[in-house]
Amino acid sequence: MVDEALTDTGHRKPPSVLLLGAAHLDRIAVSSTPFRLGFSNPGRVVERLGGAAFNAALALKLFGSAATLVSACGGDDVAERVGAELDRFDVVDGRIAWLDRRSATYTALVDAGGDLVGGVADMEIYDRLTPRVLSRRHLLDRIAEADGVLVDANLPPAALEQLASLRPRRLGAIAVSPAKITRLPTILPKLSVLFASRVEIATLLSLHSDVGDADLVRSIRNGGLERAIVTDGPRSVLVVDADVALRQAPPMVAAVTDVVGAGDTLAGVAFGAWLDDRPFLDAVRLGLAAASLRISTGLDGSSAEAAAAIAASLPPPQFLQI
Repeated sequence: MVDEALTDTGHRKPPSVLLLGAAHLDRIAVSSTPFRLGFSNPGRVVERLGGAAFNAALALKLFGSAATLVSACGGDDVAERVGAELDRFDVVDGRIAWLDRRSATYTALVDAGGDLVGGVADMEIYDRLTPRVLSRRHLLDRIAEADGVLVDANLPPAALEQLASLRPRRLGAIAVSPAKITRLPTILPKLSVLFASRVEIATLLSLHSDVGDADLVRSIRNGGLERAIVTDGPRSVLVVDADVALRQAPPMVAAVTDVVGAGDTLAGVAFGAWLDDRPFLDAVRLGLAAASLRISTGLDGSSAEAAAAIAASLPPPQFLQI
């Protein structure tokens, strides 16, 4: 019998992942002096493409998965730039366009010490991804055919509930922020895995951010989550996998250049590796290695091989008795 998981050349087909969520332009205005509110401050403005689903899609593709991104965009230059980058990475562009609207942007004001002074999230267009829009036949077919679906919490709550009701083979979610993770409670029992920071998941579960591991793991399980990866900055990651809970130390990073997108990279790479039949812990370790490259040297065509070597050198996990 022919194994349908193999191609004609005898290699396994890569896992197919459908991502739904944010793909937009980030503008970061960094003051070169201590920031003075109410005054003009000298500095520089950096623009880059981002969004949780967008970042995860690029990482997935670099690590060998087949990725399709569904998002919302306007009829403007930002939409063109996002589309060009998706084409460059060979990510299937499934965005839905409203030509009379603006694409989403995020503008952040950062002081000379690197701390966020404030930001403006112009992301109203994502609210147009309603259950009715996501019920189009070609999208339903893509959801049914994908090995896994990865969503981010930029989607409206009704859209998240509708996607969860479709029962994709595996459903993962990226928390995005403490404010937006509050959109996820009703779908927790239907998630295969949640990717969140410690602050985000504490917000979701109505816990203090300094909650201990034992109470946090119990709350995760009582909340209906089967699996969760909980990051905590440079500190070890808490991993909950059904009845197993553990802490995994991340790779050491000599010089951090930019932490933006690290969590999205972890989510994309770990989710894709898990879909590719790796044990869950091994997938998490690979995701951590990929995230360490993202914040140091950046990701490129050699990152998958480099991350595999980094993951293999990580210390063994610390299993928790809870």
